[in-house]
Amino acid sequence: MNKQKPKVFIGSSREAMNYVNAVQKSLQYYAEVNPWYAGVFTPGNYTMDDLERQLEINDFAVFICSPDDIIDIRGKTYLITRDNTLFEMGLFWGKLKRHRVFYLIPNTVPKKRNDIDIQEYHLLSDLLGMNALTYQADSSNDDAAVSVACQHILHKIKELQCFQDPEVLLQEARLRQKERDEVSLFTLKLAKELIQYDKSQMYEYVSDALRSVYAIHPSFKMDGVGVWKREGWDGLRHVAGKAGAVTFYPFHINDEKQDDAEDRILVVDSFLKGEELVLLTKNHLFKTYLICYPIENELVLTITISGSSLLTEAETKYQMVANEELIKTIHYLFGGGSE
Repeated sequence: MNKQKPKVFIGSSREAMNYVNAVQKSLQYYAEVNPWYAGVFTPGNYTMDDLERQLEINDFAVFICSPDDIIDIRGKTYLITRDNTLFEMGLFWGKLKRHRVFYLIPNTVPKKRNDIDIQEYHLLSDLLGMNALTYQADSSNDDAAVSVACQHILHKIKELQCFQDPEVLLQEARLRQKERDEVSLFTLKLAKELIQYDKSQMYEYVSDALRSVYAIHPSFKMDGVGVWKREGWDGLRHVAGKAGAVTFYPFHINDEKQDDAEDRILVVDSFLKGEELVLLTKNHLFKTYLICYPIENELVLTITISGSSLLTEAETKYQMVANEELIKTIHYLFGGGSE
């Protein structure tokens, strides 16, 4: 399969067409070259429409800034490049950026034209800081006149290859994201139906899946996941995941305890308050945190993580925000949200 050649637009005044031909000859082996006079401008079309078409299809642009016109600036006479050449270069520069747009200026200009004394070639002040390429205007061999400049251009063409339009890439990314969202929605709906159909192992599935995908702070590791289920009006029973010595807590277990008591049972508080809670349970060589997520008045998911340092307030917030969409999804699977 042949690799697609980058496309190169070449612009100039009519007076500089000989240099355009020389540039095309030098680049055409490596690129598909589109000189401005070869089918670019269609009779009956607006010039801007044709230029915009060239902006869309070309990956590079080269402009011959020949000294075509005479201008007086502060009492001195200069040769300058024609306005439409500079205008077109600006259009391509805005689309392709400066690493893909090249301009060639003459290495010398005549001291007289039409019996008028010429000071020198004048370049737009905005371009003075750029390293312009030059062509040998005093050479009788047009191919040789542009050879050095074309070698630089060829190097850039080989390096950068075809232009990837950020706007097009963004549109493609949005389309792919939309497709992924549709697949995710389908998967969620299917999973929700399967959970309703077969509940025998669903808590184990939730525990295993949560352990695999739950995001934790880089300096911490996962110790365990637990699933606690409401048992009527009596309390919470451990039904899946990592189990401790106690597998059932009555709802009244914290009734006689102070709000800041160290022996409060966090999983019960989380369920009764309907709040996500975080508690430092061990503060020795390793710091251990218990995180509780109440799910739809039926469950509480517990996550235990440990690390060598205490979590700051910002890191704790990061921990919760990083799993926000995951917890919303679990809410949906267990009856939350609309169909």
